Amino acid sequence: MNPNFFIVGASKSGTTNISYYLNEHPDVFISELNEPYYFSRLDISKNFKRESMITNYEKYLSLFKKARKNQAIGEATSAYFSSPHAASEIKKTFPDSKIIISLRNPIERAHSSYFSYQFMHKNDQSFSEMIDLHQKQISDGEFYIYNILEPGFYTKHIKRFQENFAKDKIKIIIFEDYINNVFFTIESILSFLDIHTKINFNVQSKGAYRVPKNKISRKLLENSFFRQTATKLIPTVSRQKIGDKFFLKQTKKPPMSQQERERLKKIYESEVNELEVLLNKKLPWSDFHVK
Repeated sequence: MNPNFFIVGASKSGTTNISYYLNEHPDVFISELNEPYYFSRLDISKNFKRESMITNYEKYLSLFKKARKNQAIGEATSAYFSSPHAASEIKKTFPDSKIIISLRNPIERAHSSYFSYQFMHKNDQSFSEMIDLHQKQISDGEFYIYNILEPGFYTKHIKRFQENFAKDKIKIIIFEDYINNVFFTIESILSFLDIHTKINFNVQSKGAYRVPKNKISRKLLENSFFRQTATKLIPTVSRQKIGDKFFLKQTKKPPMSQQERERLKKIYESEVNELEVLLNKKLPWSDFHVK
């Protein structure tokens, strides 16, 4: 079976959580492997390494071999949103696909992306230092899959998908609205996927700031062989549950300084104004509205 819908991002905007809920419905099939990155393969260097990434077409299709004909069949890869070739590659390969996009206050999204990067890669850069580096990459026209700023320039990425897919094939969600009314949003997505049978969903834990429980956990999570093996053998949902139980602890995310927040506001202010025009909607992001 072939996929017919894609949850494309933006990163740190609830896409994984959304996929967990959708996958509970018997009329939906989502790849057990989260973020296979297949349609980002043209935008990254050959030496790019990620445990979940698939570049072979047959291997990619094998992710959906357990799906049934009457199901909505999809996968979630947040990197597709900002990858320059992803929209056109999805269109070329699966032209009748539906696209799901979730948008979050870009200031909060960038901050969460920083900690996600720090969790996955050993790095001593401060948040401000990473903003410096990633802002320079953007200025130099260099695409970097882990750039914490690039996904927040929502308008150009949405337009790229709009150039490839009809309006009725794209659903845009506002993350803050989703958090406030999860089940209503999930039901609206199911309707978008032409699924109208209602079920009772199990409450899924939302993304939270987690750190390794101890030194042993940190060493294991930093070990590429351990991560590769776990990714290969254990489905994403099960892997997260095991991680939460044995390797990670939830704690309070370090705060963003007011200076950092103001800096990001300047970076994204014109973008948010443009986005509100594109969506014809006032967005619930108080950083960008005078109270």
